[in-house]
Amino acid sequence: MAQTTDLQPGVTRPLTEEQRVMAGWVLGTIADKYAAEDPTTPVDLLDFPIRVGATAYTLVGMSCRGGLANVARAARAEAGEVEDGLTRGELALRLRRAAERLGCEWDDNGPMIPRIPIPGPRRSPENPQGVTQ
Repeated sequence: MAQTTDLQPGVTRPLTEEQRVMAGWVLGTIADKYAAEDPTTPVDLLDFPIRVGATAYTLVGMSCRGGLANVARAARAEAGEVEDGLTRGELALRLRRAAERLGCEWDDNGPMIPRIPIPGPRRSPENPQGVTQ
């Protein structure tokens, strides 16, 4: 007799609206990173699917529960195939459009985390390594 706690590997839960929007945020986050860091270099075909999974893992809550697999699958499906030779900037544009189709909305005036500089060594006569001349 089957128990309700038995695993059902062939059954996948349908994608919820929240997971759909989260998949858009995954693609939007990757698009921002690709546009900011070396947009003229070609996309590493192995790096992209790994980045989708890692970003989904980070955004969903670092848990295998909560629809992580659904979010990552939806993001990969909406992104489509990545052709060899495609630059990071071109893919960023494509991912941003895909994120908008999934319901991800953001504006340029969103909150931003300020960068606080890490304090260096104290510069004083007692600490000659910290004193620069």
